[in-house]
Amino acid sequence: MSWTDSRIFTQALLNPIMGRLWTTAAPTTFSSLSADTVKAALFNNSVTPDRDAVVGSTGYNTGTWLVAQEQTSSSQWPAGGVTLGSKAFASGTSIVNFDAADAAGSGNVTLANVFGALVYDDTITAGTVAKQAMCFNYFGGTQGVTGGTFTVVWDATGVFKVTL
Repeated sequence: MSWTDSRIFTQALLNPIMGRLWTTAAPTTFSSLSADTVKAALFNNSVTPDRDAVVGSTGYNTGTWLVAQEQTSSSQWPAGGVTLGSKAFASGTSIVNFDAADAAGSGNVTLANVFGALVYDDTITAGTVAKQAMCFNYFGGTQGVTGGTFTVVWDATGVFKVTL
């Protein structure tokens, strides 16, 4: 199986809630998304995204998200991805969303066979999984660029949105 849609990892929502409300330690916690370094790494069609994966399989370079499946181009879109800027949370009627500026590589790049991105917290270095991901975003099929700038344009409702 390969990419079919974009989803938030169940563990990305469960761990912060359980880490704050439960008397035992949650598998992984983060300090805060506003202070942490959040990155978007590009992947090919060899990954099998699973929103219900165990926490140990939701990090960058774990589970299906191995660097062997990552699409990179030296410093223009480096291994590990690009850092998201202008991060913000917003809420409205029955929704909460996490947004960031569109993610763009630097300079002229050639990338092919890009199917989606893994958005993860690069600041997490310990716990059940380092570099725990929050979501994966499917681009609707193969994407690429030749001698240009590869840019991920996030949806108008954000990088991810939770409907309450």
